Amino acid sequence: MDQLRLVSLVIFICTFYACNNHNDSLKERPQSVTIVLSKPNSSSTYKNFIQKLDTTIEINWVNAYTIPLSELDKELENADGIIMTGGVDIHPGLYDNAFDTIRCGTIDIRRDQLEAALLDYALESGTPCLGVCRGLQFMNVYLGGSLHPHLPDTLSNIHRGHSGDVNHPIEIIKNIGVFEINVSDILDPVSNHHQGISRLAEDLEVWAIAPDGLAEGVRHKDTIAHPFFVGVQWHPERSGDVNSLAIPIGEGFLKSVLNYE
Repeated sequence: MDQLRLVSLVIFICTFYACNNHNDSLKERPQSVTIVLSKPNSSSTYKNFIQKLDTTIEINWVNAYTIPLSELDKELENADGIIMTGGVDIHPGLYDNAFDTIRCGTIDIRRDQLEAALLDYALESGTPCLGVCRGLQFMNVYLGGSLHPHLPDTLSNIHRGHSGDVNHPIEIIKNIGVFEINVSDILDPVSNHHQGISRLAEDLEVWAIAPDGLAEGVRHKDTIAHPFFVGVQWHPERSGDVNSLAIPIGEGFLKSVLNYE
C-alpha cells in the first residue's frame, strides 16, 4: 500500500509540474510585440504579410523613417523585431564605388543613415532582423560587401520586368533551419530589382540563388549571436503563399520575434 501511495504521489507531482510548466509557457507568450519597419510602403503589404500569420498577436508597428536619428535608440529598446524593407538604391560610396552613382536610380542618404543605425542595434542586441530586397542589399553593404550597380550590365535582366514585378525561379542551396525549406526546392516568388550582391560580406552566407548565380537569400554566419539575421532579394510580402516561401519566411521571423527576450 505504501508503495502504491508513493507511486501515486510521484505521478501527481510530475503531472502537477508538467501542467504548471505548460501554463507558464502559455503565460510567457507575449500578447503584443513591437516591430520596427525601416520604411513601410503605402499599401501596407509588410504589415499585412506578418499580421495574417497570427491574428491573436497585437503588433505595434513603428515607422523608423519618421523618427529623428537622435530618438531612434529609445524606440529600438522596445523593439522585438526589425524589418529592413525594399526601396530606392543605396549610395555606392558606401561600398567604395561612388563613381557608380550614375548607374543608380533614386538614392536616399537619410535612409542609408537610418538603416545603418538599425543594423547597429540589431547586431549588438541580437534582435531578429529580416531584410527584403534593398534590405538584403543594405545588410551586405553594411557588413563590408558590395553591389552590382545595374544587373543587366553584369549578370542578366531576369530580375525586373518592363512593368516592374516579375517571377523567376530561385533555388534553395542550404537549409538554414529558421524556417521550413528543403535543399533543391525551386521557388517562384515576385522579384523587382536592378541591383544585387556582387562581393558577399565575410559575415554572411548564401542559402538561395537565382539562375544567373545571384545571391537571393543570405544570413549571418554567427547563428548563436544572431539566430534570425536573414535577407531575401525577392519580395515575400508581395508573393503568393504557394511555392514562394512567403509563409515560412514570415512564420520564421514572427516566431523569432515572439521568442526574443
